[in-house]
Order: sequence, then C-alpha cells, then structure tokens
Amino acid sequence: MKRINHISKVLLVFFTLFQLQAVAQKSGTFEIGTSHTIQSKVLNEARTYFLELPESYETSSKEYPILVLLDGEVTYHSHSGILKQMVQGGQIPEMIIIAITNVDRVRDFTPTNYLTNLNGSSAVENQKTSGGSAAFLKFIEEELVPEVEANYRSNSFKMLVGISHGGLLVGSSYLSKASSFNGFVSMDPSFWWDDQYVVKQISSTDLEQIKNKRIYVSTADKFENFDRIPGVFKANINAHELFNTTLKNKGIAPTNIELEYFKEENHWTVALMSLYHGMQFIYKGLRMKNMSGSSIEEIEAYYKTNYNGAFLPPENDINTIGYEHLRKENYEKALVFFTLNTTNYPGSANAFDSLGEVYMLKGDIENAMQHYKKSLALDSANENAKEMIRKLELE
Repeated sequence: MKRINHISKVLLVFFTLFQLQAVAQKSGTFEIGTSHTIQSKVLNEARTYFLELPESYETSSKEYPILVLLDGEVTYHSHSGILKQMVQGGQIPEMIIIAITNVDRVRDFTPTNYLTNLNGSSAVENQKTSGGSAAFLKFIEEELVPEVEANYRSNSFKMLVGISHGGLLVGSSYLSKASSFNGFVSMDPSFWWDDQYVVKQISSTDLEQIKNKRIYVSTADKFENFDRIPGVFKANINAHELFNTTLKNKGIAPTNIELEYFKEENHWTVALMSLYHGMQFIYKGLRMKNMSGSSIEEIEAYYKTNYNGAFLPPENDINTIGYEHLRKENYEKALVFFTLNTTNYPGSANAFDSLGEVYMLKGDIENAMQHYKKSLALDSANENAKEMIRKLELE
C-alpha cells in the first residue's frame, strides 16, 4: 500500500486546463457528452445517463473500452477532464464513458438494509431505502451496458468507478460472480457499511473468478472537517486495510490490487487524485515491458491474456521493433513484426508502407509494389509510397 502526503500535480494540470477552457468558451457554450434515458425493467423506473464517445470514434474503426462512472451528475465533468488529459498524455487508452445520474443513491449503492450511521447513531430516516445494490448492478450489467454495446463499438474491457457509497458498490461488483467488469476504482469507499459487509463477502467469493481483475482502493486520512463525528472515520480506514490484506492473504496478486493513502485529503477532496492514480494503476500493464526483447509469440500471448484480450499490441511499438530488425538486416524478423501490424491495423497506411519497405529491401518487387499501393490507397497523400512505386516501376 502507498501513502501520499503531497498535492498531486494532476490538480494543477486540471484546473489550469479548466481555466483555459473557460477563457476559450466565453463567447459560447461548452458541452461534452450527450444525455440519454433508458427505461429499466429491473428497477421499474427511467434512468438517465451521460454518454461520451472518444475523440477518434468517428474517424476510426477501433473498438473502445467502457468506463461506467457513478454519481454522474456530480462527477462527470471533472472526471471526464482528467480522463481526457490522461488519454492525451498516452497514459490510458481512449474509452466510452457512461456516467449514471442518481435517483436514490442510498438504495442503489448499498448491499443491505442497514439503519445505523458510521458513528453508531440511528439512520432510520436517511437509510430506510438501503439495500438495493444487487438490483442496481443487475440494471447496469443486463440493461445499461448492453444498450451501449449494441449501439457503439466497444471491446471486452470494462471499468466501474465510484466514491463513498459508490465505492462500496464498486467493491461489491468486484466480488460478485455476476460482474462482467475487469477494472475497478473504489475511491474512499464506505466499506464500514453493515459491520464491514463487503469484507465479509470475500469469504464467499470465488477467488479464481477475480484473480485477473484489477482493483484500486483509495483512503482519505484527514477528517478535521467532520467535527460532529470525530474519530469514527478510522473505522472506515480499518475496513479498507482489512479488505486489502484479506484479499492478498488469499492469493490475489499485489499487481492486481492496491490501497493508497492520501494523508492530506478528506472525503470530499480525494476524488480527482484517486481517479488519476487509480487509472494509472489499472492501465500500468497496457504496454508490455521489455517488448523489444520479446519474441512475436510472447508479445501476442501477453496481449491475449491481459486486459481480457481487449487490446492489441500498440502499432507504433511493433513498428519500432520491426525497424530495429530492419536496421540489423534481419529481414525475416522485421517481416513478421510488420505483417502483424497490417493484420491488427488493416486501415493503417503506415503499416502497409513499412511492410512494403521490408519486401523492397528483400528484393521482392511484386510484394513491395502490392503493399505500397495498398498504403497509397489508404492514404492518397503518402508521398513516400508514391516515390517508392515510381522507383519500383523502373526496375
């Protein structure tokens, strides 16, 4: 587990960008995402959600991971900004965001009907509807996500993100055998709920089913603003620690679970940094380590077995390895890597251009011409392909 006691740079980046956007949008409106409504048979009510597609969605044929964000009416704009900045920085892939707005968050996010506050006082009024998270998760799994998957290009990697009671729901989903999610960010979650119900849930969980899933849990350690219930939040921190250690003691790999402390943050200020660090943790294995020293078989096996097989080896990385072999005149090895890119990225003009180059250097004029022409067909402005075709026609 990690302890953080400094102000994350991400806040400075986020608020700087926010101010710049505000200046740029003075003369007009600035909107992200679209609002949708779905009639839920499971919940017997209409539910609203915001949907945001990746910037490249309309210009590519790629499939994208899905991120479901809870408390959407509060978290969507700020969290979308953080995610977009991380995408631009190459830290995470582009994704489809589904931000669900609330009707009754106590009902939807809690696993049991529990009428006691964290400090032991009665919560008969504000928690009387609690205990409906199983139904809410069923709504997400069987109605909401399938609706988005049916209408938009998505891959098999899905994430669930929530804070407080929403983080409790994230923990319950992680341990549920019915969950189709692969990555989880649980931000300062209410794991104290019902005498640490979610921690007890571990004993009945099929650990084989969750061993390849990734979960990040954050803890806010500063509670000076909660004078009316001093000290009681230590019980929640204890629950976070117990959740983390119990899973690790039962064999969940440290690479797949992390508990992070934010010593200078409270329950309200921890969200943005938790999202940033949580997404880094979930996607830290997206780029294979020592890829340049690995065989094509090892690379393909890595991407088939990680992240539910949802991501392909990055085109640029494979292209770079191909050119490393090409510089050493290892033409056959270069051919294997460049061919892999044309298979994985059939719409990439650069992939076919590179494959044309290795065939040309091998002296295979026919295949070189074929692949340069394919590259030019995909990108009519590819001057290199035009020049190579002219040269090959003279041979």
